[in-house]
Amino acid sequence: MWVVKASGETEKFDPSKIKRTALRAGASEELANRIVQQVIKKSYDGISTKEILNLALKLLRKEKPSIAARYDLKGAMFRLGPAGFVFEHFIGEILKEYNYQTKVHNIMKGFCVSHEVDVIASKENKNYMIECKYHNLPGIYTGVKEVLYTYARFLDLCEGSKHNLCQGFEQPWLVCNTKFSDDTIQYAQCKGIRLIGWNFPKDNSLETLIEDKKLYPITMIRSLDADSIDRLSSASLVLALDLLRIPLRELNKITKIPLRKLQIFSDEAKKVCYS
Repeated sequence: MWVVKASGETEKFDPSKIKRTALRAGASEELANRIVQQVIKKSYDGISTKEILNLALKLLRKEKPSIAARYDLKGAMFRLGPAGFVFEHFIGEILKEYNYQTKVHNIMKGFCVSHEVDVIASKENKNYMIECKYHNLPGIYTGVKEVLYTYARFLDLCEGSKHNLCQGFEQPWLVCNTKFSDDTIQYAQCKGIRLIGWNFPKDNSLETLIEDKKLYPITMIRSLDADSIDRLSSASLVLALDLLRIPLRELNKITKIPLRKLQIFSDEAKKVCYS
């Protein structure tokens, strides 16, 4: 049986992908196997990966809503917004949890021109220039144009640093919420650029960084309405954990979201992050 990916490409149906994702989301072996079998029964040749996801989510929501929310991590990333502003803050917050000091939206003077650096991450006296590329639709690869652009900016800032125009950087990073093209990976490996994306690199990918410390985006909380998401993100609160770490009255003061609503969001965040 063949499935159609969001990019329009086809691939062999692989039920083990459904099981792996369900297990990562916290499903038991028994539940994961049951979901896989039910999805297989309802699938057909030419089914889209989106339909498969919706089938799995529908089945999981009936049994374990909190696991269903975690299973839909990729969807939550696409719900962050039409622009990359929130994504840059999200990446900054993730890196803080891994003991980096971060600054978001930095205007820096290179040797030739000034640049807006999405995130500066610092650790052990080393600084990293991070370019964030956000896609709000699945199936879009981050291509070689983006990695060439990132490296060119890095070189100009390195030259600027030599002339005391800006701070120096150890390495450029390119972070995205989808996949990288083969050319992008090849070029990055050739030039020593660190890539972090969906399923890449294998042991240190974006979803691994998120799942290992439960750093889920606030859009994982399905009870959130659009206005509340805007209010939270405007206050630079982009993690579901923020709804648990900050007292509700303080959240109310910061965001002007009614306490009653915040309590609902907090209760759901607790299930998503800790159940």
